[in-house]
Amino acid sequence: MIATFYSIYGNAAPVKKIFSPYRVCPLGAHVDHQHGLVSGFAIDKGVELLFTPSTDSSIEMRSLSFRGKISIDLNNNAVSKKNDWGDYLRGSVYALKKRFQLKYGIKGLIKGSLPIGGLSSSAAVLVAYVMALSEANEISLTPMETIRIASEAEREFVGLNNGILDQACVVLSQKDNLLFLDTDTNDYSLLPLSNEMAPFEVGIIFSGLTRSLISSDYNLRVYECKVAAWNILASKKQTLSILDKTFLRDIPESFFN
Repeated sequence: MIATFYSIYGNAAPVKKIFSPYRVCPLGAHVDHQHGLVSGFAIDKGVELLFTPSTDSSIEMRSLSFRGKISIDLNNNAVSKKNDWGDYLRGSVYALKKRFQLKYGIKGLIKGSLPIGGLSSSAAVLVAYVMALSEANEISLTPMETIRIASEAEREFVGLNNGILDQACVVLSQKDNLLFLDTDTNDYSLLPLSNEMAPFEVGIIFSGLTRSLISSDYNLRVYECKVAAWNILASKKQTLSILDKTFLRDIPESFFN
């Protein structure tokens, strides 16, 4: 990969590397966007990003997984969605520019180590872009800021209304620990592997098909959860919020039982 990088950009500038892992979540599907309790851990496969900071506001990105080149000028405030693989880079720019002034772009090459989809490759890509652009502009982010910015990029720009589980697993996970996260309060803990636990392996099966959640019914499921929560609260004559601010977490356990 480094040889390909040098063949594209030359070897004059120092190359920086970011590895952003994929994740597995024992508990998480359609729970995090409803502000529930989730768990997950990173694996040793993921996204590798090689980059060098630009000397100006230009961004140039190539991928070993997708065709074409993505070019962005940070001085152009009208970054628009184009429904290609570059939207994750554009979304990262969008979310960072909400908080910071970005003066320098990056020149980079990105590659995933497994087939696209299924292990939150989108979150891994977004976190990698956010970290690279932050480093190029000498912006120091806390782990939770990185999670929030990557999440906003996916929700507000790419258009997938998920929660923060995926980004949190990428950023917070540590070897031989299970991440336990409250997506309502953002409180989390890392639960170490018990010495009393029997050895185990995690099997990841590739079906031969790839997919993007943005082209699935994922967003519909999000709103189905909200409607269910709203109707349950209404049936119990509770004070209601607007639908967009209603979550299954709002339902007291006594109602559920």
